[in-house]
Amino acid sequence: MNTHTKKPPIGVVIPGFGHPQFLAEAVISACEQTLDREHKVVVVDDGCKFPETGRMVSQLMQKYAETLHYFRQKNTRLPGARNAGVRFLLALIPDVDSVYFLDADNRIAPYSLQAFRDTLGDNPEIGWAYPDISMFGLSGGEDGFDTRETAPIYSKLKHLAGNISEAGSLVRAELFHKGVFYDESMTSGYEDWEFWLSAMGAGYMGCRVRNSGFLYRRRPESMLADSRRLEATLIAGIREKHKKLYHPKHLQMLEHGEAPSFAILVEGRDEIILTSDPRVTTNTVSIKVFREMLRDWIFAPREYFFPTDMIFISEEKWLALQAVPAYLRFLFWNLREFQGPVTAVSLPDRDTFNHRRMPIDDIETIKSDFVVFKTSEVGSGVLEKRQGGIGVRGEVTSAELVQISLPGLGSIFGHKKTVVEQIVFAEQFVQGQAQGKPVSSHQTRHYAGPACLQIRKSLIGEICAVENREAFPVVSGLSRTMIFIGEEYLCSPISSKLFRNILTRIKNAGGETLVILEFEPGQSFADTDMAWLPLADDVVPLQLSGGDIEYRMYLGRRIPLKLGLIAKEDVTILARSCDALLSCGAAAGLEALGQAKLHGAKGYVWLDPAFATNSAQELAHQAKLLAFEHAVTKVVTDQVDYIQGLSAEGFPPSKFAATQDFWDSWGQ
Repeated sequence: MNTHTKKPPIGVVIPGFGHPQFLAEAVISACEQTLDREHKVVVVDDGCKFPETGRMVSQLMQKYAETLHYFRQKNTRLPGARNAGVRFLLALIPDVDSVYFLDADNRIAPYSLQAFRDTLGDNPEIGWAYPDISMFGLSGGEDGFDTRETAPIYSKLKHLAGNISEAGSLVRAELFHKGVFYDESMTSGYEDWEFWLSAMGAGYMGCRVRNSGFLYRRRPESMLADSRRLEATLIAGIREKHKKLYHPKHLQMLEHGEAPSFAILVEGRDEIILTSDPRVTTNTVSIKVFREMLRDWIFAPREYFFPTDMIFISEEKWLALQAVPAYLRFLFWNLREFQGPVTAVSLPDRDTFNHRRMPIDDIETIKSDFVVFKTSEVGSGVLEKRQGGIGVRGEVTSAELVQISLPGLGSIFGHKKTVVEQIVFAEQFVQGQAQGKPVSSHQTRHYAGPACLQIRKSLIGEICAVENREAFPVVSGLSRTMIFIGEEYLCSPISSKLFRNILTRIKNAGGETLVILEFEPGQSFADTDMAWLPLADDVVPLQLSGGDIEYRMYLGRRIPLKLGLIAKEDVTILARSCDALLSCGAAAGLEALGQAKLHGAKGYVWLDPAFATNSAQELAHQAKLLAFEHAVTKVVTDQVDYIQGLSAEGFPPSKFAATQDFWDSWGQ
């Protein structure tokens, strides 16, 4: 018996099209609810060709006169029928609290709506409450039932990878008042997924209902089967419609919050840093909590996220790294791309950018600054399940040594440890602290959501990086500008001063700068002015092609292309996190503006005599600008001769901006 209070009522929408024999079960289950408030059920006859549908509902309306409503309309398919039902309820009961969607061939238990409403709660960020999918009918589960858990803990990252919320969910009415409805053009499937993404884009998230009483009837024929055939097309359309949700910046911020890729274990501390950005280290967990995370992931890797890289480092080394923050993200980007199970990292003090790796068998004598364990998939990474706990796979007798020299870092690292000393510390933590029992699960329940490792590949890897590469680890919400500059300009006081001024102006405007420092192979930085280093948020060295330069012809001129394949990939990945690209002169990075433009980044070129060493280089810069004009948003210059020369060659006059005008409009 309902015990009504003054609480706002709940509405239920049941679209009806075909299968009237199932519809009766759905309607009865929706009407016979034990609730702490009034509820209304509306059946939307979506042009059903069976007259039995209308007759059956009419008969039930006599029994549930105060609860059940019915109307018939021209067929609009499932999304249109659901929207029509919502609008009917909003007109019937303007103060409706929430709306539950029940398909005609499913049903709910008498306690279901109360369970859904209790879970929905009063947190305005929770927009809907969703169930596990307990199947009956054509089911292979025990006693004819099996339950699929799509997301025991709601995850936006998982929801962007695949639908984890069944349509049979309770939706807060506020969503509809804000204009979130089903997309009526999606008549081939996945309309539920798209609806939840629209709700997410409006600022809401879901929450799982435990023991909801929701039952999903599994039948041989369904819209889902048709959806599988059109899957690629439907997903492409969803991602295009929800570009902001699938933007690399948004995805990496979600990864940082829900599935951080780095676990930084600092020797002597009783907490572990979890992050996807080494410059954001506020998220820490206790060893106990980390131990539980490790245990859950080892025994259920499809269901749980776990960092891909475990970094074991001393307090001294960690503080030394943080003292030069501009190199942190670049260094951790390299860590992400390490492939071996165990990598020892050494940062020698040299005046060149260098990246060298080698296998080492003698781990008792080779010294390094810290070690990285690649967790990867269970069984193929460095960790494995063991009876009674978790341990390091096999005995680590060899590792890969990576040496990365970073000019301007200085001799700040002091004493290094042998690789075996580093590994012993790591083994002690993993084997001594990560003991646990397997995660238990009922034999008729299993996880059916997106695989966590695949989510990293399909969302972070494919959208935030390029094939077989890793994303640049940045989760800043600030506007970011990538600035290309050739090393030769930093040896000149005039150009170096102009460069520092550009960095300062962007920083004072509240933005971040990512400096791409172009250099030739083997080039020394001994005479390079590095006074600008503290002004940069990130520094990434970019090695040019050297003597092996590729040329293209444009308007009868040879245009040198100095970016090799790897350098082009680097810039393409880095551009994913940036809003603007600025080339100091016609730097090699100008060649990457086109790719950056595809991801929404604006391209600027700063033309000034300080960024051209001689008149021949000035002419070469102009020729290159003409070749890549299509990718340039503005050329910033106060030099009349530059403007006249380029305009005479056909460069659009509207693309020139004076320095002061450029700064006045910056960020707009």
